[in-house]
Amino acid sequence: MSSKKRFGLRITRSAISRRLDAESYAYGTAVPNGHPQGTRIAFIIGFLTLILISTQLSNAQSLKQLPKFTGRYIAAISDGDFLASTYGDAKLPALGVSDHLSILTLPLNGKQETIAQINASNSVTGAPYALALSPDSQTAFVVETLKPIPVGATRREQLPPGNQLVAIDLSNPRRPVVCSRMAVAPKPETVHVHPNGDLLAISTQTPDKEIILIPFQDDQIGQPIEFSLRQLGIQPDSERFQNGLYVSQVQWHPSGHYLAVNLDYRDEIAFYEVNRSPEGNPQLIPWGSPVKVGKDPFTGQFTPDGRFYLSSNWGRNFGAQVKTLEQRIPETRGTVSVIQLAELNTPASQVQHRVVSTAIADLSPESLAISPDGSKVVTVNMRGTAFPMNSPRFTRQATLSLLTLDRTSGQLTKINDYPFEGILPESAAFDASGNFLVLAVYDYFTPKPEGGIEFWRVLQKPRPELQRTGYVVDVGRGVHQVLIAR
Repeated sequence: MSSKKRFGLRITRSAISRRLDAESYAYGTAVPNGHPQGTRIAFIIGFLTLILISTQLSNAQSLKQLPKFTGRYIAAISDGDFLASTYGDAKLPALGVSDHLSILTLPLNGKQETIAQINASNSVTGAPYALALSPDSQTAFVVETLKPIPVGATRREQLPPGNQLVAIDLSNPRRPVVCSRMAVAPKPETVHVHPNGDLLAISTQTPDKEIILIPFQDDQIGQPIEFSLRQLGIQPDSERFQNGLYVSQVQWHPSGHYLAVNLDYRDEIAFYEVNRSPEGNPQLIPWGSPVKVGKDPFTGQFTPDGRFYLSSNWGRNFGAQVKTLEQRIPETRGTVSVIQLAELNTPASQVQHRVVSTAIADLSPESLAISPDGSKVVTVNMRGTAFPMNSPRFTRQATLSLLTLDRTSGQLTKINDYPFEGILPESAAFDASGNFLVLAVYDYFTPKPEGGIEFWRVLQKPRPELQRTGYVVDVGRGVHQVLIAR
């Protein structure tokens, strides 16, 4: 198995994902309590496919109980080229389901949710950060790790490397339009937008081009500026898988002055100061030494105030001897590490970041979400849902882990794990209020919904808790990342 992720899913194509072209959009389904209701009428108008799906809340719910999710819209990407079983057996699905970006406009209405969909090649094989939104929520960026299934291809290894970065205009969220695209180094995996909105950071699997910075101005993608880990002071380590030269994720500090780099195979997080030359060209300068965290820090996030960086340490096994899914996926629970960053004005020679807290999450915490006020952390734990049903390690339930974060000390405290049925959940995000959470679930064990956007309630008193609302919006196969335009 390669350096990427790990497994894949069984799913069938939904009407929502049948689009005439890359500018089609749809009115999608809302599925209360995971059960579809109502009727479907499809209208084909020019290049648009409009699908109207009327739904009713179950007797257990009312419009008063509908999640009052706050924000402009929800963005989610889906991979049509992988099934859950693909990670285990390497078999690709039949042609017919394309990768896409879904935009769910807010507020929710509980009867007929409005979803716009546009083709956007992406892959579940990297960290769930292949999608990023500009600070003003006017533009989405998607990177293509693997290209779509070629005609005649039946095996995972037949998927060609991707190389596309696409910018999608979301000034009207109900009519997404591609405004720019650029070929970058092969196998880009994650993308993040500078707080000023004018510079993209991308991580790739391409040796000596592990990090790319790309200007973005006037809705146009500029020329890539490539950096190698060696160039940035990270030397090969022969005792590490692939010499330890792999970046699983990059993320900008809220100030825009620094970039976090997850060195997954080294169990480290590196930080770089971003300087711009008089001509405007960005340079990366090490900001302190890389920080050792838990095993396999696949993803991470800065707290909103920029004082801490939290890594989600999945704990997978790597090496030439690791050849099966059972060998790759850990049997012990993953962790979350809290790195306290040096004060921003500290002289370079005195910069020192340190881990101030570590907490246990659950099995296979692929990513985490931090509340807008920085007080709560949720990890998304796939547990045994990645395994075939005949595996002794298979579980029908994944979990969310809720933790609280002391915003002064950085101390993490585990509250609880919250189980639910769903296959390969990978990404979550808080709404603008911090009172609700949205979750991307790749697939379910029932025919409907297929890939779903789930809504969870964040209870505050008497102590923080998570509560599943039962409200699910079906966006079709393979949803693996979700973001909120606040």
